[in-house]
Amino acid sequence: MDCICLAAGLGQRMNHTIPKQFLPLLGKPIIAYSLEALETVPEIDRIIVVYNKDFRQMYEELFDNYNVSKCVLVEGGEMRQDSVWNGLKTVESEKVLLHEASRPFITPDFVQSLFKYAQEKAVVPVIPIPFTVSVGNQYMTAELDRSLLHNVQLPQLFDAKTLRDAHNLARRENYVATEDGILVFRLGEKVRFVTGSENNIKIATPLDLIIAENLLRGIDK
Repeated sequence: MDCICLAAGLGQRMNHTIPKQFLPLLGKPIIAYSLEALETVPEIDRIIVVYNKDFRQMYEELFDNYNVSKCVLVEGGEMRQDSVWNGLKTVESEKVLLHEASRPFITPDFVQSLFKYAQEKAVVPVIPIPFTVSVGNQYMTAELDRSLLHNVQLPQLFDAKTLRDAHNLARRENYVATEDGILVFRLGEKVRFVTGSENNIKIATPLDLIIAENLLRGIDK
């Protein structure tokens, strides 16, 4: 199976000169945690790392330094959705795992738990939303029932053809989504929710990095 690992973003909210996936998390680049976990999953044959062309040497050096031999580089696009599409164009397997480098706390067991649902067209891990969510701009205009809402995580497992079809539809309609389960849903296919992990946080801001460091210290104890 092929895996696409999204790692082309700059992470501008981190206010740093290098892409956030290379920032150190207790001495190791954020992206290295994901790649090391994916490398040990026997079902994964290739890790298609969608990269930022301005930093190619950093990716290549990281592959060598952390001995991740399954990685191949594919140039990223202008937006996240374009990067997924670039990766999809090189996928050769019937199923594809989609992950993002900014989620370093995945484990091989968690990845393999998704494969139990391989008969589904789309498998998306989620966790409950523990806070109140409302709609509005300057004033509240609607309330949302949080028991029906989900915090969507990656990695996600897809039928590769279905995901390509979903992206093709989005491209024809100039529709942009922030994750790919939505695109499959818009295609009219079922998207299976499965239990995610509270630890599977996404690092997007400096505060997230502090939280991740403390989480990792707790895991290592």
